[in-house]
Amino acid sequence: MFNEKYDAVIGKVLSPHGVAGSVKVMPYSDYPDRVSLLEEVELLLGSERWAAQVEQASVYGRFWLIKFRAVDNREEAARIGNSLIVIPKEDRLSLPEDSFYHDQLVGLKVYMPEYGVLGIITDIISTGGHDLFVIEQHDREGKTHLVPAIKRFIKEIDFQAGLITVDLPEGLLEL
Repeated sequence: MFNEKYDAVIGKVLSPHGVAGSVKVMPYSDYPDRVSLLEEVELLLGSERWAAQVEQASVYGRFWLIKFRAVDNREEAARIGNSLIVIPKEDRLSLPEDSFYHDQLVGLKVYMPEYGVLGIITDIISTGGHDLFVIEQHDREGKTHLVPAIKRFIKEIDFQAGLITVDLPEGLLEL
């Protein structure tokens, strides 16, 4: 079973590619070249999970092409279609300073000094320009806010306290 606390999904198998067992993969990584570093992954399909050795991997436009050891023809490749490609979180690539994986931020409380706790980040929406924090309030109104995850609004991230301190422009919370 997929354990999001310990695993990182880095892609999804879409379809066979050719007749020799390669598959086309939709990467979930912002670093497409990381595919060349893969040696062993786990494939997750429904409740089934198994280890897979990467025999060959490359970037193919906006997709990855991966050939797994023991997947030697189109029919075998079709059987692993829709599988998620999973690696341990500790095997993820290091990010630049002040960059974070989404799962590191989801669940943190968002605090604004003049308002107190605004709510908890329940999701992050990736857009073309910048990500948006989905913040669910836990007050009497129960509102959900979309807050741009941009550096000028984020004053501090304290993982120990489980808190992100923000300074938002006036009126943003009323949208």
